[in-house]
Amino acid sequence: MDSRVSDDISLLSYPRQPYHRQTSTSTSNSKGYAPVSEPSIAESSTPFYPGDTFEGSTAYGGSTAYGDSFKGGDLPLEHKRTFQSKQLRQFKPWHVLWIFCETILAFTPLAFIDGHEVSPYGVHLVRVILLSPTIYPIVFAGLMGRCFRAIGLYLSERGVEIATLEQLVGCQSMFAALERFIGLKALSFIGLPLTLVWFLSPLGGQAALRLLKTSTEIIQTNGNVSYVEPDAFLDSFLMGASAMNSARSTYTSIFLASLLSSGKYQDTPMDLWGNVKVPPLTSLPDTDLIDGWRLLDQSTNVTTYSSLIGIPIANISATGTSAFNIKSRQFDVNCTSNKQVSASTVNITGAETWVLKPGDSKTGCRNWPCDIILGSSDSTYATAESISDMKQTFAQCVVGFNLVETAISCNGTSCRADKMRNVSEPFNTTVETQAQHQLLNSFGYLPTTDNFDVGSAGARGSTNMEKWMSDPNDFIGATYTYVDLWRLSPDVLGQRLEILINTFWQSTFATTALSGKLPSNLTSLQYSNLGGEESQLYPALFFDASGALLSHKTPEKYRCDWVWMVILLICSVILQIAALAGLILRYMTLAPDILGYVSSHTFLNPYLPVPTGGTTLSGLERTALLKGTHVKIGDVCSNSPIGAIAIGSAENGNLGRLSRSRWYI
Repeated sequence: MDSRVSDDISLLSYPRQPYHRQTSTSTSNSKGYAPVSEPSIAESSTPFYPGDTFEGSTAYGGSTAYGDSFKGGDLPLEHKRTFQSKQLRQFKPWHVLWIFCETILAFTPLAFIDGHEVSPYGVHLVRVILLSPTIYPIVFAGLMGRCFRAIGLYLSERGVEIATLEQLVGCQSMFAALERFIGLKALSFIGLPLTLVWFLSPLGGQAALRLLKTSTEIIQTNGNVSYVEPDAFLDSFLMGASAMNSARSTYTSIFLASLLSSGKYQDTPMDLWGNVKVPPLTSLPDTDLIDGWRLLDQSTNVTTYSSLIGIPIANISATGTSAFNIKSRQFDVNCTSNKQVSASTVNITGAETWVLKPGDSKTGCRNWPCDIILGSSDSTYATAESISDMKQTFAQCVVGFNLVETAISCNGTSCRADKMRNVSEPFNTTVETQAQHQLLNSFGYLPTTDNFDVGSAGARGSTNMEKWMSDPNDFIGATYTYVDLWRLSPDVLGQRLEILINTFWQSTFATTALSGKLPSNLTSLQYSNLGGEESQLYPALFFDASGALLSHKTPEKYRCDWVWMVILLICSVILQIAALAGLILRYMTLAPDILGYVSSHTFLNPYLPVPTGGTTLSGLERTALLKGTHVKIGDVCSNSPIGAIAIGSAENGNLGRLSRSRWYI
């Protein structure tokens, strides 16, 4: 900048002496610029009293500080208002009511920390809390901004640095706080705390949003369940031919219903009546055992079960979860060979298509494991021209008999097996001989379950049992064909034969308990009175009790998250202190609130023809009175070599427009 411009800037500076009440203007300065005209209130020495008014028609008339380039002139007609003189704020009795109302407003943050208890209309409470991230920042901005303004006004009445005052008055939002903290280019003891305080606004809103959550409690109690005892098979129909013939309609329907529905229920943990199925112990891995328990792999959702019929269990809680152990017996089958042989290897009569026989026809099954053989007519029976051309399936297997313990878990009445282990028991002659006897008897009835007493049954194709062993997923229908069981691997054949034997065996005992509708009085399934004496009308049925761990979930309840509660409490307490501080400082401050208002630029402004006085008015009150005044930021020395920027009247056309090519002080 050249020396001329520098001299002009120094000459155009405002005089530093304060304004004085006077009736004449000062003389011109040495540089030839027009003298500064001090505001003329009135050409009278008469003192002013409360209630006197000042006419605004001659306010700030005459020349300006920068010559005649800007002339205020007389006020337009619409601006010829008067300001009434009055005292500063006085504390009067009616202020008590006003303080009470403002105190209620100041305690607004308490709404965010009170009343978050479990209530019958919790859904509505949650909906209200969802508004917290919106409402809380609004309340925070209103109360915290009000506090900062009150502090700034209080300090300005007693003297404060402009930088501090700018930070306090202008700190009305997080962005405004950051803007002033960075824009002032100087770290201060008040700038950083003011900025950090505004971060409590979003934090408090999020804390209020996360204040309530739903949770349930798990209540564990001890109970009992009852299940069909493992030795219930001692009353099986397989005890003799007479019992089997009498109960043929019962076990046939149960067995075939289980077989024909196996497409849906074969791999499910419960049978079609809701009884819990038990896997074969030998199919589970025997590594990493804990107390002999073998775990089921629940991740695959594909489990092979030893039978299509489950174990009847009574008194399972319909709600919550339960866990208990049951004991049961099962046959396990393992085939060592499976091949196609000539039709003369195994004697299959014309009344059947397949047979099961003990490996030693003389000794039968006297020990476990018991050797057995399976013979089945294959597809050559339909095409062979002579008996010598016929072939059959011949498989050699062994059968074992086990007592197992199974850990059952239930969710309501839906149960499944979780783990199993073998149970050692003293040798019981009755149990062993009955199991061997019933196994041999089942060999005579199982192969002809669905074609008993059918003429020339051997010429009508494989039975449903054979077709099921060939393909459990596609076996239903009258195809009159023969299946080739020899095509199956020994392991697969043994697994499917095991399921058939156990399913048929379980269909012959405890049949009154299989439907899943067990009575509350289980003893009614044991005996019935006839003629006043206890007599057995049907096979006795006894149940064993098992201790169960019952877990019940309480209904969902609203719980307060105490971590977020503490955060919200801290934010709200700080906000509460700020609100009360602003309330107290407001009534301790005598100065009107003029900080930060546009109308404050009209005070003693020689470029705005406004009425004299009104210094006790707040910024909003002054704005309301001057709302019709048009203002403009422009060049108040448009006719001078160096311009000056100020806010002035836009109505008389004396305010020049700003230009990028012009110099300004």
